[in-house]
Amino acid sequence: YRETIIANLAEVDRLTAMTKSLLTLAQFAGDRPPLVLQTLDLPPLVEEVVGELSVLGQEAGIHLQAECQPVPSLTGDASQLKQALINLLDNALRHTPSGGTITVRVGSHDTSIRLSVEDTGPGIDSRHLPHVFERFYRVDQARDRQSGGTGLGLAIVKEIVEAHGGTIRAHSQVGNGTIFTMTLPTSENHR
Repeated sequence: YRETIIANLAEVDRLTAMTKSLLTLAQFAGDRPPLVLQTLDLPPLVEEVVGELSVLGQEAGIHLQAECQPVPSLTGDASQLKQALINLLDNALRHTPSGGTITVRVGSHDTSIRLSVEDTGPGIDSRHLPHVFERFYRVDQARDRQSGGTGLGLAIVKEIVEAHGGTIRAHSQVGNGTIFTMTLPTSENHR
C-alpha cells in the first residue's frame, strides 16, 4: 500500500512537471511572448546557474564546472536564458553517470557568443540527434520516465534560443558524451 502511494506521488510530480513544461511551450506557440530584453554579460549568469546546480551534481557524484572566457555582451531575457541553461544542465545531470563531469563553456566566435554544455554521459546515437529538440521525443523511453524527464526540456531550450535570434545544435557519439551548443548574437548584432 505504501509503495503504491509513493509511486502515485512520483507520477503526480512527473505530471506536474510536464504540465509546467507544456505551459511554457504554449507561451511560445504562434506569437512568441515578449522577452524582457536587457544587455547581459553571459559569464556571470552561467556561473550563477552552475553554482546553484552544482549541489545536485555533488549529490549524484557528478562534477559541474564552468569555463567562461570574456565575451561581448548580448541582448536577452535573463530569466529565459537561465531556464534554457537549467534545462540543458538538468538533461546532462540525468544522463551523466556518477563520477562524470559536466562542463559549461562560454566563448565568442565572429559576431556571436557560444554557450556549450558538455557531458561525459553515454552519448546519443546519431539516428536520434535530428529529433532531440522535438516535443516529447526521448532517446530512451524507460530511463527518462524513471528519472522524471518529460521529453519537453530540449524543445523549450530550442524555443528560447530561437526567440533570442540564436541556434542550438547537438553533437554526440555513443560512448563519448554529448555537447549541446547554443549560438547567440552579440548585442551589437541583435536583430
